[in-house]
Parts: sequence; C-alpha cells; structure tokens
Amino acid sequence: MSTAEENTDVVRQYLNAFNEQDRDALSEILAEDVVEHGAHEELHGFEEIVEFRDAHFESFPDYSGTADAVIAEDDIVAVRYTVRGTHTGEYQDVEPTGHTVEWTGMAMYRVENGEIAEIWLEEDRLGLLRQVEVVDPPAHLRI
Repeated sequence: MSTAEENTDVVRQYLNAFNEQDRDALSEILAEDVVEHGAHEELHGFEEIVEFRDAHFESFPDYSGTADAVIAEDDIVAVRYTVRGTHTGEYQDVEPTGHTVEWTGMAMYRVENGEIAEIWLEEDRLGLLRQVEVVDPPAHLRI
C-alpha cells in the first residue's frame, strides 16, 4: 500500500504531464481502466480522458493549471486548483472570444498501485461561461 506522500507525488506528476501535454507520461500515470467523473460526462479509460484534454487545449491552447492546495489521506489526494487560458478555439459551440479566462476547481484522485484509478472533478464552469460571454450574471451581482 502506498503512502499519502507517494500518492501525492503521483498526482503532482499527473498535473505536470497534463499541463505539458505529455501523452506518454499520462499513459504511465493513469490506470488502464481509469474513470473520471465530473464537470462533463463520465469518461472511461485513458483514450477518453486524453481526447477530452486535447479538446480543451484546442479551445485554450495556453491552458495551464496551478495546484493551490493539496491534501492527501490514504489513497485519496484532493487538489484545489486554478486554471487560466486564452479562448482562441471553439469551446462547447462558443466561437473564440480571445478572452483570457480563469476558473477554479477541486479534484479528488484515488491512487491504486501507483496509478490514478479514479478522478472526481467540480469546476466553476458557470464562471467560465460568463467570461466567454455565454451567460450574464444576474443584475444584482454585476459590478
């Protein structure tokens, strides 16, 4: 059984490989039958996760995430993160705006045998949609 520290290292390697678009490193870090639950449909396996990631980089080519906090216990590693990128490609049927956007999220990773076996994501997608001008905040929240 891996320690919380070893599991944290695996997740940090994953986050670095994600940012660097390092498909080979991702294939070594993600379990063959990895499942991602979250802000989108459920993704199964390495190929579906990488395909989703690739689409994100097409919409936001300079996409980069930063881990703001990392907490680990047993086989679970939780990360609070901030993501930034410039909207230069179509995103969910939204034409490019050229806006630099930023959103936050939280992810939990279950590590098994030195690989990420399961991922849960919660992201501020409403905040992202506001920044790419899909929705307007209610009048009482506008500054």
